Amino acid sequence: MPAKKRQKHLPAQTGQYSINRRRKKRRLLIGIIIAAVVILTAGAWAYFRFRTFDQVKVTSSLELANSDEQTTITSYNKGFMRCSCEGVTYFDKKGIIWAESFAMTQPITASCDTYFAVADMKGKDVYLYNSSGLCSRITMNHVITDIEVSEQGVVAAATSEGDSNFIEIVDRDGNELVTAKSVFASSGYLTDIALSSDGSKLVALYAYVSEGTLESKAVFYDFDGENNGEDMVVGGFNQYQGTILTTAKFMSGGKVCVIGDNAYTIYDFRGKPSIVAEELDLGVQIQQLFFDESHIGLIVEDEMSESSYVLKVLNLQGREILNKGFDFAFRKATFTKRGVAIYSAADLEIFSFAGVQKCSIALDERIVAICSCGNERDLVYGSVLDTEFIKLK
Repeated sequence: MPAKKRQKHLPAQTGQYSINRRRKKRRLLIGIIIAAVVILTAGAWAYFRFRTFDQVKVTSSLELANSDEQTTITSYNKGFMRCSCEGVTYFDKKGIIWAESFAMTQPITASCDTYFAVADMKGKDVYLYNSSGLCSRITMNHVITDIEVSEQGVVAAATSEGDSNFIEIVDRDGNELVTAKSVFASSGYLTDIALSSDGSKLVALYAYVSEGTLESKAVFYDFDGENNGEDMVVGGFNQYQGTILTTAKFMSGGKVCVIGDNAYTIYDFRGKPSIVAEELDLGVQIQQLFFDESHIGLIVEDEMSESSYVLKVLNLQGREILNKGFDFAFRKATFTKRGVAIYSAADLEIFSFAGVQKCSIALDERIVAICSCGNERDLVYGSVLDTEFIKLK
């Protein structure tokens, strides 16, 4: 009889092997997809980080001339506020929303989310506006050197009369809330004030001479609660020898930046004021200061640099996130969403926080003012002839 053929049996592991192979293929496919996503994300990140622009496209234009050098354009509410010696205009891309006229020699402005205030340097009147137009005209007791405004319409003004300085704080109807007086001979000269967005805190800067040495101090006031008189003073710092403090600014997170001609300090003023970071000898000449809610911008002349100017940007911890030399004969600088725009009468340059020069463009008309529209590419540009919304290309 012929021998029976032995029947072959597949190993029991074969089914498991097939399952494992499918799992490996699935893992490989998932790995390929993840790698592709990472590569595409990195490519997109590199593209947006390093892309540059060499043209501008006008997306909207208004017949709104900016003829005087005092003109400023400020982002306000859902549009923009243009202020000049002749008046203020509230506008957006669609057109002019309202306009109010006045005559001033040197307008100074302050703004918050809800209010915009204007006063003439050495005048006594403050014009208070909201998105609907003029709210009130407030007359201070003494001549104005600086103004601030809160989200509730509280106005703080630094004023002077003879050898005395005053801090006058009023509500939106002009009712007096606080008046603090200092005499130059004993307290020093009031150089600047800053008011918190809720109107509850104020910082005042003074310059004075002590034993023949020029010094400065920062005084912190808290109006919250039932504080009266000297009880409103909750802190004072006088470590500034040989320095004139010129600028105080409330920023996000309860931080306050105080800057002098060769020094700066960042304070935390959420309770008792305390120092977060400071440099008391910058060793450079500050040519211009500018701010947004979370950054401090300085353009300085540095003898150690090969460039004519150096652009520095600090965060609220005092860390320098940008140090970029440039030879551009600038007029002013302002923050964009992710960088700094610097402009002269005809030229515009933008640097990212990473130090990349995003654009260097000559505009057709003489630049009076530039303001960011909230992103990297869109700007509103005031020239001597009109006001244009432009997009970098």
